[in-house]
Amino acid sequence: MFPSSIVDDDQLSLIGRRMAAFGALPIIGGYYLVLGGGKIGTDFARYAKERSFPFVVIIDIDEKAEASGISAVVGRERLLGLISDYRESGYSPEEVYFHCMDVRDITEILDAGIPEFIIPAVPTHAVVNMAIDMLDTIASKPLILSSHIDEQDAGLNTYFSTILSGIPRDLVVFSSASDGVIMLSYARKGEICPDNCMGPENYCYSFKREKPETITADVRKLLFSHRGFVFESCQMKPGIGGIKGEDFKEHMLSIMGYVKAVNEKRDKHSAEDRFFFIATTCNCHGIMNLLEVVG
Repeated sequence: MFPSSIVDDDQLSLIGRRMAAFGALPIIGGYYLVLGGGKIGTDFARYAKERSFPFVVIIDIDEKAEASGISAVVGRERLLGLISDYRESGYSPEEVYFHCMDVRDITEILDAGIPEFIIPAVPTHAVVNMAIDMLDTIASKPLILSSHIDEQDAGLNTYFSTILSGIPRDLVVFSSASDGVIMLSYARKGEICPDNCMGPENYCYSFKREKPETITADVRKLLFSHRGFVFESCQMKPGIGGIKGEDFKEHMLSIMGYVKAVNEKRDKHSAEDRFFFIATTCNCHGIMNLLEVVG
């Protein structure tokens, strides 16, 4: 049985309008949005400066994050103006900017335009948080629950188990049914990938290991039998990956559309239709979260 609906027609209409507005947003070429200003974010900032990337924005909740020391620090109004100006002209006075903000407020930044690349550099599953936050800004109550699996929900537990069984066991480095999370890697316990690794597709030179398929390819196989959305992280530089803005936009629109469809035709969907997963993957590593449409 589905939970009692908390989504009324007005909220469904709001989701539809949000999808239309999000779908109309342009992809801004040369714009890189880095989520996190710690070690990885700072490394990317230096890399961007060395290669004169045209427009890089780094956000972090800590105003004293390391990346702030090598970037032009700007407030919210100034940042939104810079994004708008760059979108129109392709020019920015500085190449790398830092803005102190909670990543949960990312919707306001994205509404100014979708970056060509989004570089997750935070210790959480960034795209899952963004999907939830984008839906939470629409509805008065959350539409998606991703934190814990109800141990009494047999359907939810079965769904998690079937996903886990569809992944080669030697790639699973951590899984938690109660948290609905699976972490995947070609690196094994105690192995730490070097910072300069290029993440080749077929062979791990760091640990002398064959890789029959990339993590991305293995996770995408699940899409034949399970509802899911796979965000591929492409190599930006050794040790740092980024998600293409066009892929991010397409997947986010699909997620919003799926949540809307489940709520619109709740009586015609099976109970299992309320489950899906979001994964972020690259050649060597991946993280998956099981989510549930609870509206």
